[in-house]
Amino acid sequence: MKSMVASFLLFLLALTAFDAGFRVDPGQLAVVSSPINGTRNNIGPGLHLKWPLIDRVQRVPLRVLLQPELRWSSRDGRELVQSPWVLARVTDAARYGNASGANPGIPRDRLATALQASVIPTLREQTFAQTVADRGQAIWASTAAADAVARNLGLVIEDRGTGHAGIPADSASAKTIQADMRATQDEVIARARVDAQAQLKAATAQADSERIQLLAAARKSADARRAEGDAEAARIYAEVAVEDPQAAAFDRAAMAYRRARLAGKPVSLDDPAFQALRYAH
Repeated sequence: MKSMVASFLLFLLALTAFDAGFRVDPGQLAVVSSPINGTRNNIGPGLHLKWPLIDRVQRVPLRVLLQPELRWSSRDGRELVQSPWVLARVTDAARYGNASGANPGIPRDRLATALQASVIPTLREQTFAQTVADRGQAIWASTAAADAVARNLGLVIEDRGTGHAGIPADSASAKTIQADMRATQDEVIARARVDAQAQLKAATAQADSERIQLLAAARKSADARRAEGDAEAARIYAEVAVEDPQAAAFDRAAMAYRRARLAGKPVSLDDPAFQALRYAH
């Protein structure tokens, strides 16, 4: 029995020692809520002591980025959306922890509500073109509402930005623009396809024309060379006929005989055309 009590006391002592300290990392602040010592606020980075099993520790980031989404319609009926942002430093960790409840969406929504009430009525008086030209700068025309929300959350705004003002992706205007863009894209693609086919036909026709011209030039050159060869052959035959009439007659008869045989015609050496071959035979 004594050993069991001793073991329980050792376990309780170890648990107490383990829970007697806590750590705050860089970039954090901590709040310790104690029924004995009350609340210790804005505890910075490092190792700290607390009452074990009694004190409750809540850690919050030293800086927070809030980026709400705001929607409205311009004076000319165009739907718009903008996501301005603020970078804020936590100056009251207890207030920020109580307000946010460890949910970063709560401060963002409270900032969005304040901006919707203070700035959006002014933005609704602008046309779509004015908002685009302004690049959303009018969202911070008045910073009082955002500063008041920050103070209530235990924050101080260090920097702010406009984000991008544009058309919501799920709006009817965006769908119409997307449909027009797709139609224009399809038209451009179809026109490009027609142009490509026309260029291909023109290139094919030009290639065919050049091929025909090359073939005609080749035939002309061949005919000219053939004519030159025939003229040269005729000149040689004429010279041979003058120098040796019998050899020329024999040659003419042999050529006539060969052509007749190739043509399948009956050939007889009694034919006067082949008379010069009779003696050679």
